[in-house]
Amino acid sequence: MRFDPGGGLSTERKSVILVLILFVDLIVISSQIMLRSRQSLLQTIVANMVMPLQLTVQKAGDFLARELERYVFQRGIFRKYQELKRRQTRLWVENVTLKRQLRDLRALAAARGRFPRFLLASVISVDVNFPYAAVTIDKGTKAGLVENDVVLNRDAELVGRVAKPLTAFSASVRLITSPVGGTGAAIEANMLEGLLRGDNGPACRFEYLLANKPVRPGDRVVTSGTDLIYPSLLPIGTVTEVLPDTLTQRILVRPYFVDKPIHKLVVLLHE
Repeated sequence: MRFDPGGGLSTERKSVILVLILFVDLIVISSQIMLRSRQSLLQTIVANMVMPLQLTVQKAGDFLARELERYVFQRGIFRKYQELKRRQTRLWVENVTLKRQLRDLRALAAARGRFPRFLLASVISVDVNFPYAAVTIDKGTKAGLVENDVVLNRDAELVGRVAKPLTAFSASVRLITSPVGGTGAAIEANMLEGLLRGDNGPACRFEYLLANKPVRPGDRVVTSGTDLIYPSLLPIGTVTEVLPDTLTQRILVRPYFVDKPIHKLVVLLHE
């Protein structure tokens, strides 16, 4: 601290002390001045200084509250969505199962009352190279199948017969559209009989069908029973083309089963 020659404080120091005293007096006086809002001047100054920080904190809190509420809400919606998806999947599986059971019942209903012994089988494979020659089903000797058992579709229309290979749990079904073998058949309208043979396509042709009776496109064709394999009067298909010849008729027949699903087949068991 510097003293002047007279032993007192310097002029600068005196000025600083005076200013400090005046500032303190001003604060004391302002703290006692009441504004219209019943706040002192000092309180107003402090409030104005604190208000921006308070607004910032409030906005930040509001933002966090909104984000938290939205997160919790969306999380709940997502859980509900997952639960609805699980319920939809369960209902879809139940619907598919019920439809399958309904198809099975319809297939059995067509055979029930007409045939004494039969069972329902599923097609498990088809030869992609010769789809109209044969298919494989999931029933075999363990279920009572033997060679030449008659196979129908769900509408009790002729599909073919059981053939080898025949195992304990599977069997081959030779389709009537196969060129191997043949089917004794007749025109339902006039019972004109002949041998129906396939050609590995969706149609069969009559062989040895005499031209002494008229045949028209659309005529129904049924089994005649002359082949001693298939029972008589089983529906086979309809005539699609008639070409007259000298003594016989060239007739094409489209079997019913080629235009229908054959996932399920009815096998008529030997008594």
